[in-house]
Amino acid sequence: MKIEIDQSGKIEKTSKPTVVGFSNSEQGVVIILSREKKIVQKFFRQSKKPRLFMALTFAAAVCILLKSVIRKCHQVVLDKEYSGFEKFINRKLSEFIFENYKVSDIRISTMQIGKKSRAHILSYKTYKLKDKRAIRKIYAKEIIKIIERNLKSGST
Repeated sequence: MKIEIDQSGKIEKTSKPTVVGFSNSEQGVVIILSREKKIVQKFFRQSKKPRLFMALTFAAAVCILLKSVIRKCHQVVLDKEYSGFEKFINRKLSEFIFENYKVSDIRISTMQIGKKSRAHILSYKTYKLKDKRAIRKIYAKEIIKIIERNLKSGST
């Protein structure tokens, strides 16, 4: 199964939530509330790696999003969100998936998926919703747990 992933609401804009979603034969969506992003940002500042905040947080959010479909997935296509960081994000996502789910045979790439993509429509509509209680929330501790393990191994 090929999965396209889109984000609405930039991670670095900590005053707003971020929604990450995919939609094809199945769909999934997660949200990182602004208060959780601020906690993760503080973690990066304390770790003396503030420039990695947006890229690693995005990769960790995608990793968490894919949990329920990772065994059925053979290709992940990320929407182009962070120019210049694509290869880094793809590599980190691959590492996060292997470390957390022991899956290593997934191709990860980045490209413009477009406004008509079902992933874009899902994440954008979810982002614009005012009542976000029914959406799977990602907490700072989940993101930090994924990133911290990777930072300790020294692979950043």
